[in-house]
Amino acid sequence: MSVTVSNSFADTINAVEAAANYYNSVKDDKSLRETFHEAGRGQDLVRQALQVANSNLGGRRPTEKTTELVEACHFKAKLSEGIFKEVAQAPEDSRFERYKAAVRQSKRSTVEVLTVGMMKDVCELAEDDAVKAVMEDRVVELSDAMAKLSKMEPSVPTEEAGYNYTNWGRDQINAPGGTVNRSEGSGNHFPGATFSGSVSFGKN
Repeated sequence: MSVTVSNSFADTINAVEAAANYYNSVKDDKSLRETFHEAGRGQDLVRQALQVANSNLGGRRPTEKTTELVEACHFKAKLSEGIFKEVAQAPEDSRFERYKAAVRQSKRSTVEVLTVGMMKDVCELAEDDAVKAVMEDRVVELSDAMAKLSKMEPSVPTEEAGYNYTNWGRDQINAPGGTVNRSEGSGNHFPGATFSGSVSFGKN
């Protein structure tokens, strides 16, 4: 594995671990919504999966896709770390307000959107033949966690968070009302929707 990707793995794991540690200091705070707590607990799942992938890729030369996935995951991990840090360092009676402010400052990205994004990156990373077999159980855990998070109420009221439409390089994540859908390539980008006749978006 190249030094650059190896370093990216280490940096990403460190960022996720830091986010988990910050979350643990506020895990009993009932002023924060349950989705916030579920995303906080999800940091350990991401960290463990990344550690398995990193150790099993060994000295193999990474593919371009692997490199992109690790870098994308690292970007989200640093954003998550920053948000959890803001909340952890806030006075106990103003953590939720500090969280909402941190979300506004980070491109309106809630911790659940970032966490699901990281989980998706890791699941795609697990498609690499070098780690596919050893990552099967991790992928199941991450898939279950993503499904649960995507069905929960947003960690910030939607009228305050706004419509989250964040584009991070190779990733495009849409999260209206807390549900996360990722669209790539051709095919149906509107799962569950049926259109009759012509359809246009924007001004007529």
